Formats: sequence, structure tokens, C-alpha cells
Amino acid sequence: MCSQGYSRGEGVELRIALEPRGPTEKRNPLLYGLAGLAAGFALSILLGALTPVGVTGVARALYVNLSEPRFWLLSLPYFAPIAASAAGLALAYRAGFITIGSEGQVILGAVVAYGLLYFMLSQLHPVLALAVAMAAAALAGALYGLVVGALRVYLGANETLVSLMLNYIAVALVNYLVAGPWQSGPFTRTEPLPDRFWISGLASAIVTTVFIVLLEALYVYTRLGIAVDSISRARRAAETYGVDPGRAILVVAALAGAAAGLGGGLYMAAEQHQLLSLGKQGLGYGYMGILAAWLAGLRPAATIAAGLLITLLYNMFVSLQLQGIPASFVLAFEAVIVLSVLASTTLSRYRVVIRHG
Repeated sequence: MCSQGYSRGEGVELRIALEPRGPTEKRNPLLYGLAGLAAGFALSILLGALTPVGVTGVARALYVNLSEPRFWLLSLPYFAPIAASAAGLALAYRAGFITIGSEGQVILGAVVAYGLLYFMLSQLHPVLALAVAMAAAALAGALYGLVVGALRVYLGANETLVSLMLNYIAVALVNYLVAGPWQSGPFTRTEPLPDRFWISGLASAIVTTVFIVLLEALYVYTRLGIAVDSISRARRAAETYGVDPGRAILVVAALAGAAAGLGGGLYMAAEQHQLLSLGKQGLGYGYMGILAAWLAGLRPAATIAAGLLITLLYNMFVSLQLQGIPASFVLAFEAVIVLSVLASTTLSRYRVVIRHG
């Protein structure tokens, strides 16, 4: 499989193609990703010439953010829903199960965690209560994901459309709760969780990282990894060797949902602490997880780095605006950085070949 382009000049035809590297030719994607990250920041600084603060202003703003430990700590609560969603989606996409339901699953996980901690587990020890709430959030996400998987396996429904509709249902559920039975005062929001159930962003990031490592272990050391890779590349061969594609789809649908649900529960305990009314797009972290999954090359372990990058860029969006950089340029910087990393990691697996026609 290769991507080709043609160039013709003075009777000479050139063919430009991307060809997969052989097993011994593949490069370290982490090193390539870091090189792309450096290139992206360099290009963003150069683009600063077009902003009111200039090149030096953008360089100073980026340095102030990235060198400040507080900036990193403030970013960590967003890591859980983004990176956890990305890790689950990485497995799903490897199996050819193209769901975008992580946003709804993140929201549902946050709702379940809040409801249990506020209404049912308030008398338990905080550690035990949080453990039960996070497990329930993951279970709720898994069940929500299984709805999409079951409709795909048994009815042939398109998982992309089904999961998108379920995202809207999750948003509607939150808006009903905060404007109805769980409403607190005149505003569409709930009471905050008791502060004994609040956790740090670092704690949520650690739990997320451990969960992602477990997903990576499942992918590498169990039959799940073989099933996931085989049904998307050679479905008939997979069936011949005893792999049940339907069962594999159901498993990755549940795992992706559980990951997103856990991310939503951790975000509730680490950052939001209460339910607020949502717009049509929801919280947005599940959708960011989609980008992080592709940026990670659909490897669960790599979503740790990709999720951290997306998290930092998300937090930087507000911070750079406060330092005098227009929002449109901040979005351009983020796009340049993400595309640079994506292009670099792609070159770790493919090489550019130019041939004369």
C-alpha cells in the first residue's frame, strides 16, 4: 500500500510515493514525534510574526507556559478523559470499529460518578467511595459502548452514526438532570461534590496511565491483539483460524466505552466536581481523544504521550489568549504542532520514494 503523486516537466515523469518501511527499517516513532514537536513549535514561533505580539512575544508566551510547573499541573485533570478515550479508541479503530461515541461515554461516566458520590456513597470512606464510583463509571461507559457494538454486530448498523446519536442523548440527559431533579438553586447546575471526594489532577493522571498500560498489555500479550489486527486486515483468514469477528467487535466496543467512562469519572472527581448544562458538542474531551488516538498511531501505550500533548495544547488555548495572542492564531499554532507531529510519526513507518517514470 502506498500513496502516490505524479510530477511532469520537460518530458520527465516523476512518481512520488509513500512506501511502508520494512521491519528492520522502521524508526523510533517517539524520537520522530519529538522532532516533529520541536519543528511544530519552531514554525508556530515563526508564525508569531503575523500576530500583534510578534515572534518574541509568542516565543516568550510559549516559554512561560511550558516552563511553569503550575501550567502542567492545571493541565493534568484534562488528561484523564482525553488519553483514556484515545486508548480505548485505538483498539476499536485497529479492529475497524470506527466509533465516535467516546464523548457520550465520557459524559455518562461523569454523571454516574457524580450521582453515586453525591447521593449514595456519601457515608463511605472517600477512597472506597471513589473506587466504587470509578468502577461504576467505567461499567456505564462499557454498557453504552456495547449498545453501539451490538447494533453493529447483530443488525449491521453503522457504528459512526449510532455512536454520534448516543452522544446527543448523553448531553440531553445531563441537561435534563441539571434543569430538573438534580438542579441546585436558580441555575442549571448541581451542588458540588463534597471536597472529601475531590482528587488531584496528578492522581487522576496516574490512574489513567495505569489503565492505559493494562490496555496495552491486553493488546500485546493476549489473543485480543491478534483478533483486533486480523479482522481489520484479513477478515476471512482470521475466521479460518478461529477468530470470531463479532465477539472481537463487542470486546473492543466495551473496552473503549469503559476507558472513556473511567476518564469521565476521573474528570468529575479531579476538575469539574458538579454537573453543568452542556451545549450540543458536550464537553469535547471524547472528540479530542479521537485526534489523540490517530496521533498515537492507534497504539494504546502511545496515547499517553499523544494525550498529554493534546491536553497541554487545550490548556494553552486559554493561556495564550490571556497573553495577547488572538484565538485564531492560537488555533493555527495548535494545528501546526499537531500536523508536524503526525507527519513525523508517519515518516517513522513510511519512507518517501521518488522515481523516474
